[in-house]
This record gives sequence, C-alpha cells and structure tokens, in this order.
Amino acid sequence: MKLLIDSFQKLLGYTFKNESLLVEALTHKSFSVEDNRSQPHNERLEFLGDSILNFVVAEELLKLFPEEQEGVLSKKRASLVNLNKLAEVAKKFKLDQYIQFGPGEIKQGNHLNGRIQGSCIEAIIGAIYLDGGFDKSRSWVLAQFTKADFYNEVNASYTTDYKSRLQELTQKHKLGTPVYELILTTGPSHKPQFLISLKLNETEKARADGASKKNAEQKAAELYLNELMKAFKE
Repeated sequence: MKLLIDSFQKLLGYTFKNESLLVEALTHKSFSVEDNRSQPHNERLEFLGDSILNFVVAEELLKLFPEEQEGVLSKKRASLVNLNKLAEVAKKFKLDQYIQFGPGEIKQGNHLNGRIQGSCIEAIIGAIYLDGGFDKSRSWVLAQFTKADFYNEVNASYTTDYKSRLQELTQKHKLGTPVYELILTTGPSHKPQFLISLKLNETEKARADGASKKNAEQKAAELYLNELMKAFKE
C-alpha cells in the first residue's frame, strides 16, 4: 500500500503529512468490513470535501463574475460541480487503480463506477483540507479546472435536465432513487396531457402534467429539486 500511496501522491501533486488521511479517502465502505473493520472509510471525508468544493467554486465564480445574479451563478456552479466533472477528474488520476474496495464490489465492476470515483475525489479534497488547511485544498480544487471551464457557457442540456440533477442530488445525500408514475391521461388523442407523480421511498414528493410523459417528469423533478435545494440552503 505504501508504494501505491507514494505513486498516487505524485499524480495528485500533493504530499500528505498524515498519509492515513489519504488512505481513508481512498477506502470505499465495502472494504471496511470483517478483517478490515478498523479501517475508516471515506464517507465522512466525502461529506467535508463536497462542502469545500462547492464553496471554492462559488467563491471563484463571485470573483470572476461580480455583476452576475445568484440564479446565473448557481447554474454555472451546477454545470461545474457535478458527478460528470468529478468523474473526469477521477479518470485523470486513474482512481480505479487506487481505491480500496471489498472483493464483491470489484467483481461487480464498481471500481469503474464514475459516481463512486467522483465521490472519492470529494473525499480527497476533504483529506487535503484536514492535512494542509483551506488554502491548500482551494489551490488543489482550482487546479482541476481551467479558466475556460469557468467562462464556458452553462451547459444548457445539463441545467434543464432536472431528472438527472435530482437523481444526482438524492444519491449524493442518500435519500433514495426518484420514481415516476403515470397517474392520469386526459385530453383528446391528438393532444393528450399526462399527469405524473414523483415518489421517493414510496412517498409522493411532487406532481406535474405535460404534453408528454417526459415533459411531465421533468416538470415534477424541477419542482422537487427546487424544494430540496431550498431546504439544503436553510
């Protein structure tokens, strides 16, 4: 493990004073069972790193776009801080070769799962913060983005894909997986309206109608996504 840690630190461009923090960041919870029960896994560091990542990107956006309103800044941040971007960063660091998994997870191919690797990147950010302080973690985070990343137009397809954004948010906070059910179809056959119910853990969270099932699902997801984002801010 020592050789792997040394190799990975060179890739990261950061050397840990306390290497146990990096080991923890690279440990999936599936590894910390049975004989490895004493080895902490990375979910606590992931929680910390997620907050730091969002703050650093928000701070940089405020500097770069002093005239923009909150809504535009939020969309820009959402376009930058998401699991697709984190999976790209993970691929750059060949994370699949360094994360410690339980054997069952490897057999299922979860070491190649972009969402898991992205969560590990957040854990690494948390580990760098605890090891070297905020300035070090900020520098490392910003190094993963180019200026073009910040100045690129907001990815419209991502910001308006409320279903994907909602699923990403509910997975990140371990709230469950949204399920969409058709409740009612009304109107003439040439111009139907579909009423969709969005449920989480069998509890309805939102309803919306639309000219297609897909449209109604996106509307329902938008309603609940806005509700969740407001709750997380409070």
